[in-house]
Amino acid sequence: MARHYQRPQQYGLTLIEILTSITIIGVLSVCASYAWNDIIPRYQVRTATMTLHSLIRQARAGAITDGNRMICDGQNGCNKFEETQQVWMGFDRNNDGNLNASEIIEHYQLPGQTRLIWKRFKGNALVFHNKGNSHFQNGSFYLCNPVAARRITMNWIGRPRVETAKPEDCD
Repeated sequence: MARHYQRPQQYGLTLIEILTSITIIGVLSVCASYAWNDIIPRYQVRTATMTLHSLIRQARAGAITDGNRMICDGQNGCNKFEETQQVWMGFDRNNDGNLNASEIIEHYQLPGQTRLIWKRFKGNALVFHNKGNSHFQNGSFYLCNPVAARRITMNWIGRPRVETAKPEDCD
């Protein structure tokens, strides 16, 4: 009777299998890194837009209940609203058109490379009066980084709405 020889079961991998696996993992990680590099800036713009929209609505509501509220450039102050990464919201108690350190209620630092640009009709700081209106300060806040952009449009009575924008709109 012929004896059948059984081979021992193999537990290892060949060199070709290992190299193929490493190549596939490398290609997938490169694809994921490109997608990840695009997702983070988009998320930062989206988060900054939601936070600024909430801050504007809070300033308007606070103006109705307590008096005037201002939203100012946190880097240059209330006299000049330029491209910025910081925003202040406060109550101008002495009506000098500026926010002193004791008058600042909220401040917000934009994440990453996200920047804020206010293209407006008039004025430097966004001012809400006791009826919730913005003294005809219509315009748009653009929140941008190199990958994504959004816009918060202010109507003449002070109501904000969020819209999509292109990064080129910020130039």
